[in-house]
Amino acid sequence: MSPLLPERRSSERSPTCLEGWFESEMTGDPTACTVWDLSETGVRLVIPAPADVPLEFELKIPNEGAVAMVRLVWTSGNHYGARFT
Repeated sequence: MSPLLPERRSSERSPTCLEGWFESEMTGDPTACTVWDLSETGVRLVIPAPADVPLEFELKIPNEGAVAMVRLVWTSGNHYGARFT
C-alpha cells in the first residue's frame, strides 16, 4: 500500500490461510477457496481457477466451524473481496 493512499478498511486485516468453500449460484456445485485474510467486516478469498462467484453467498470454513453470509465487493484476478452481511 502506498503511503500516499489512505487505508479504506474500517477494521484491521489479519492474514490467514484457511480452507473454505461456497456453492456455485448456477450449478450448486461447491467451489473451493482460501481465506487469505480476514477482518471484523470481511474477507479476501483466493480461488485458484476461474469460478462462478455469486454476488451474495454463504461462505463455509469447515476447520473453524464457521459459516457466514457475504457480499462480493471487488475482484482482482483470482482474488475476491467480500464483506459480511
